[in-house]
Amino acid sequence: MVHIRRRSDGLPVVWVEVAMIVVFYYTYTATRSVAGGSVHNALAVGWDIMRIQADLHLDIELGLNHWLQGVPALAVACCYYYATLHFIVTPAVLVWLYRKRARSYLAARWTIVCTTVISLTGFFLVPTAPPRLLPSAGFIDTMASFHNWGWWAGDSSAAPKGLAGITNQFAAMPSLHCAWALWCGWNIARLARHRVTRVLGVLYPGATIFVVMATANHYVLDVLGGWFALGLGAVAAAVVMRLAHGQRRSSGRPTGHGDQPAGGPADRGDGQEEQAAQVAQAEQQEQQEEQADEPAGGAADRCPRQQPHLPQPAAIVRAGVPVRPALVWPPRG
Repeated sequence: MVHIRRRSDGLPVVWVEVAMIVVFYYTYTATRSVAGGSVHNALAVGWDIMRIQADLHLDIELGLNHWLQGVPALAVACCYYYATLHFIVTPAVLVWLYRKRARSYLAARWTIVCTTVISLTGFFLVPTAPPRLLPSAGFIDTMASFHNWGWWAGDSSAAPKGLAGITNQFAAMPSLHCAWALWCGWNIARLARHRVTRVLGVLYPGATIFVVMATANHYVLDVLGGWFALGLGAVAAAVVMRLAHGQRRSSGRPTGHGDQPAGGPADRGDGQEEQAAQVAQAEQQEQQEEQADEPAGGAADRCPRQQPHLPQPAAIVRAGVPVRPALVWPPRG
């Protein structure tokens, strides 16, 4: 029989989890590439966001973009950051949670899955041109300016050269970079053991915000939209976990560490409590059976019988038990 869950904690086995993640990733990539709307609508949404941010005094992207362009070494580093860490840190955190933090893995996995689905829905409903594609807005496409330093194409942000045609240039709202970065940072800061690692987890979302805005790939509202999508994803993940937990209990299957509802405490599940109660009941029944097998006299009857020539214990005399006179040998007289 092929097992799809680990017996130790109830998590899916490695090959099942890898297959699910690979299928989901390529589905995400294919969906993202065909989710683009018309150029006119995407540009109109971009200009609307710029006007809203100007009214709210949140239009800081242009200043960051021009400042970064004047520091070429940092600009190249930001280009590599944008093109790589998004696809390295996220799966690395997933693997770490699966191997080292089994109690938190399923909730975290469902959270990022639901967040990505919500973001893809946003790409369909609200196609948005990023700042670098707004004509006459004054933004400089940092990735295009330094494309000779890396593998990315000059006209498609982080897409590899030759693959610009399969990417969606209008997938700015919400920012999936910032949503995934906040998900990674939250799990690292909350679950890592070493202080340095926790500090890096705290800094990672902030660094991502700077990179995506300074390279003119996202607006401030894109960042807030990504965080909002992550919040909705966490709520949806909690619902999915509770439904799965109830289904497993109703079917009589044991629940493991990974079946805790998202956001719940990391204590034992109901299945473990029931198992512990059954063990305690069995031990209590075994003790009762042992007591039933004892002689009617209790523990005193299990004591070795006194030899005739030895004096009787004083405790027995005080208890009122008749005592035979001790035999003396050789007889007197």
